Amino acid sequence: MEKVLRIDKKLFFLEKPPLLSVDKVGLSQGDVLVLCAGFEDRAVRALNHSINLGEKGFSVIVIDYLPFVEENRIGEINEKCHSHGIPVQYLQYDRPNPSGIGNRLLVLLENNAGRVYVDISGMSRLLIVQILDALGSRPSEFSGITVIYSIAQYYPPNEEEVDKAIEKMKEDFLYSAMFLSSGVFEVTVAPELSSFSMEGQPIRLIAFPSFNPNQLAALRSEIQSSSFTLVHGMPPLEENAWRPGKIKTLNRIDTISNREDYDASTLEYSETIMLLLEIYDKYGITEKIVIAPTGSKMQTVAVGIFRAFMEDVQIVYPTPRIFPKPKEYTTGSRELYRLDLDAFSGIKNQSRHVHQ
Repeated sequence: MEKVLRIDKKLFFLEKPPLLSVDKVGLSQGDVLVLCAGFEDRAVRALNHSINLGEKGFSVIVIDYLPFVEENRIGEINEKCHSHGIPVQYLQYDRPNPSGIGNRLLVLLENNAGRVYVDISGMSRLLIVQILDALGSRPSEFSGITVIYSIAQYYPPNEEEVDKAIEKMKEDFLYSAMFLSSGVFEVTVAPELSSFSMEGQPIRLIAFPSFNPNQLAALRSEIQSSSFTLVHGMPPLEENAWRPGKIKTLNRIDTISNREDYDASTLEYSETIMLLLEIYDKYGITEKIVIAPTGSKMQTVAVGIFRAFMEDVQIVYPTPRIFPKPKEYTTGSRELYRLDLDAFSGIKNQSRHVHQ
């Protein structure tokens, strides 16, 4: 007897495409590079590298953030593209009102015949999920889509800064360290990433603890979840091995009841996808699953790919109230990575059978 696999099972058994370290983006005639005009050095790494290598024939879609930040590199990107004859289109992304960005991007890509390269290096996490969810919803799904990612040279905060914050927490229980943002504006639910399935069922919140403990605190306050699955990011570099333990302390993880704890690489996205699929298989029938993509950017890529297929899962995001000065973000850039998503195409539209 043959049994048609559910979409999540197809995704589980699919051989995940590898994340490859590359020395160039590989843009060619008819391709489109989608990037954000952020202020981090790595936000323009791929574009500058492609121009310096003489890659030609591609166009650029620049996503410009609102509210306006003077240090954002929109001017630099404009100058580079115009001086090298690269066609440019623009999209505005309003952080407090983020809905619909994915569909607006699809409109700009309607007549594109080449590959679409999405450089996530300067993108916010909610934006990454919105874009990947929209791209995966096309009839061709992820065919012709490549994710580009540049690792930063330095990631704040340093261990000394975190240790000082932990000492203050011991002295004052109400103290909350905020290294990368100040407070939470609101827990954002973009309509295109919401789900009305299983209303009234118990909620399981999947979150990725970070150096901003206010994010997890806001999620616990706003999302009336009965249980938690916490995914702790494991950095690939030995120099950052101290981070997971300190993040747990900052978020007071031990005080959270009804929780499960898992580890997943902050770089190898496939670990996060497999973990999400295991959680979905275990709880998806009896609980409503809500995911807050507050982890690393490659973990967020995994959430975006997962959500493109599992539409009964809801995405929420604790939007920061205030962002720090640009100098307090990442600086420099190291390796450049490429992830071709073509293997994820056809999962919705084709039947896959197994004998049992």
